[in-house]
Amino acid sequence: MAPHVRRHRSGLRGRGVALVVACGVLAAACSSGGDSQRINEILQGTDGTQAGTDVGTDGGVPDPSVPPADQGTWTVLVYGMGDNDLEPFLLGDLEEMAGVGSTEDVNIVALVDRSGDYSADPVLNLPDFSDTRLLHVQAGQLVDISAGPAEVNTGSPQTLADFIATGAAAFPAEKYAVVLWDHGGGWSGMGADESDGFDGLDLAEIEQGLSAGMAAAGIDRLDMIGFDACLMATYEIASRMADYADVMVASAELEPGHGWNWGALSALVENPAASAQELGSRIVTTYQQQAQEQATDAEITLSVLDLNAMDALEQALGSFTSGVTTALASVAPSIGAARVDALSYGFSPDPSQNSNLVDFGLLLDGMAANGVDTSAVTAALDAVVVEAIDGIATAGSSGMSIYFPQFPEEFGQGYLFLEQIPHWPDFLTSYYEAGQAIPEAEQPTFINDGGQAEYFFDQDGLNIYGTFDLAAQGNIVETTIFYGILDENDGSIIYLGEEPGEASTDGSGLAAAIFDLTVLTLTDGVDTAYAYLTLHLDETTGNALIDIPLEYEAPGATGHDEVILSVVVDPNDGSVLSETFYVYDPNTGAYGEATLQPDGLLFPIVLNVYPDGTREWIRTIDVGLWADLPNLLYDLEPLPSGTGLQAELAVFDYAGNVASVSMFDFVP
Repeated sequence: MAPHVRRHRSGLRGRGVALVVACGVLAAACSSGGDSQRINEILQGTDGTQAGTDVGTDGGVPDPSVPPADQGTWTVLVYGMGDNDLEPFLLGDLEEMAGVGSTEDVNIVALVDRSGDYSADPVLNLPDFSDTRLLHVQAGQLVDISAGPAEVNTGSPQTLADFIATGAAAFPAEKYAVVLWDHGGGWSGMGADESDGFDGLDLAEIEQGLSAGMAAAGIDRLDMIGFDACLMATYEIASRMADYADVMVASAELEPGHGWNWGALSALVENPAASAQELGSRIVTTYQQQAQEQATDAEITLSVLDLNAMDALEQALGSFTSGVTTALASVAPSIGAARVDALSYGFSPDPSQNSNLVDFGLLLDGMAANGVDTSAVTAALDAVVVEAIDGIATAGSSGMSIYFPQFPEEFGQGYLFLEQIPHWPDFLTSYYEAGQAIPEAEQPTFINDGGQAEYFFDQDGLNIYGTFDLAAQGNIVETTIFYGILDENDGSIIYLGEEPGEASTDGSGLAAAIFDLTVLTLTDGVDTAYAYLTLHLDETTGNALIDIPLEYEAPGATGHDEVILSVVVDPNDGSVLSETFYVYDPNTGAYGEATLQPDGLLFPIVLNVYPDGTREWIRTIDVGLWADLPNLLYDLEPLPSGTGLQAELAVFDYAGNVASVSMFDFVP
């Protein structure tokens, strides 16, 4: 009998909003279309682009209309890339900054780029504007020090360079902090500026802007570089920022829309002699407190990194990768298993939108648990991470992520254009080459007749299992069940979700999973639609992490945004611990919390597989659901008796080779 994989999902119910699109092993492409009402009828009846924009083009910052201030102790320069759907959150952060305000020893200066599409609200004493302003943040007010109105491209490195040079010239100080604010995408960069062709800053452009701006300002090193953005606490970014700053503050995971609590700048007003690490510590502490107050703390991370310790980390990683590369044939399965188990950040079931960032420390811990010596790298990483926080869904976060696509076909080619990222790119290349060299005889295969799974129904639902060839046992790292329903009109299968299964390591060759025969529904109180569910189980906390792909149409929009609803559930009682809608920007690969309007429409999408094997993502409702979040509810409903049920049980090795068995029957 197959091993028991029990799930507890009764009582799941919640409301909220989120981000992206689901594409599992069954999906080759994502699009919407098809007869989107079929699913209701059935159930009722039963990777990066090359960097390189040169500094010196398409930039410019409004010249300040005030003379330079006397040299102060701190100048904090905030690069507010708010010409997008995060604009309302930027206004709130400006109010937080003004809650502290500049003083004789501390100056807060913000370049603020707004949009004409997402908010018409004033901010403090300033009426609405849709261009770019240079602001001196004072207590309770914002002083516009621009020489005149201008619309500049904040996705240009020249604009960043001009801002640093202009801000430092107007407000010279002993210590400087530069913080970039917007959507973030890890090594792919951040942005975008919607008024300028959705232009964003990739990592090379961030470097160009910093280098040129600091040189013009006569700044040798920044005391702090910060990213109030998603996914920016990566090994790759920290490695490059080490050339420009002593301390870095960033988040490994997605950030909720409110971002940092900018009241943290009070640490400088209270003590102008505070160090960059002390400022970073206050930012981390207040961010966590604000997230707890707003019930957005389940998935948070934020860390303070000592960039002066990055050289030692790079050297330790180089020694490690050199050692394991010579023995990859034997250790690659252990590394692959650690990769599967490590905490992922910015996850999307759609490979084209998945950030493929994993927690660096937890990856090292997983390797060590599998017998790979990572002690030197772990010690060096611990020296870099001065302080880090996590949430119940990110428990154990080390404070730094690293790029590690699970399979080579998910590798973003833009990564190859990154410059001066030591050791890891070469290691990934060697790791994938080891996977490609797995002999065919050692790749996963099931010995079940004709690919037919064994299965039975009981009080837990569908129990599906099969026996795989033991020659592949040492290479298998993941087991997944995909499930869907039959469309009797054309014989296609509408897939509704994917969840983890188990593969034995005891020599029995058994792989198994249990599906409890419940499917996800969303309702706005008027209409109800079925949705696709991707379930992950957090081995550390036992919590269930659920991602729900959706399409969002803003009022009057001609197109749609791809969003995903990220939900954290306590599986013991089904209570919802956290829920957030995130939006993915295909132009820059960056993420941010989605800004949804109540009169906008949400469309859940599912994967339709036609009899000829063609795959298509289709909407499950034509009219859409109102994006009125307080009234948007979701629940798990049992499949009606007599529903035609298709399930596929798949096992993967570390190279992405896959074998599967399937079943079809009617729900009892």
